[in-house]
Amino acid sequence: MSHFVRTMIDMSFACLIFVMAAPAGLLLFQSGAAALDTAYVSGKAQDRNVMPTPITGDGSVSGAEVLQTIAQIGEIGMEVVVDGTRYAPSLEREDIAVSAIRLNGRYAPSYERGPDGQLKQIVFVSR
Repeated sequence: MSHFVRTMIDMSFACLIFVMAAPAGLLLFQSGAAALDTAYVSGKAQDRNVMPTPITGDGSVSGAEVLQTIAQIGEIGMEVVVDGTRYAPSLEREDIAVSAIRLNGRYAPSYERGPDGQLKQIVFVSR
């Protein structure tokens, strides 16, 4: 094999590799550009003025919310105390006397937690 034939085979192989690599590079460039466009559009779509809403009020709850908490006492599984009256989680809903709770009144809740951070008791005190 002469030197010219060997050079021509090498150049043909190099051209073949270039022809195969060029479309692959073009596809990678296009997919990268599409990803950048998507990131730009989603960044523009975000509302930069959205801020967390501060909790308004004094943190008290209404008597209706206290009554609703007592109605769900079996599901939440913890003791609820309202102005010194204890409501055990084992009480049936029909056996709970809630006549002392003022529906229009306001109650300040406090939460007692165990050493592991689990909620143990909810105490409501009328204001």
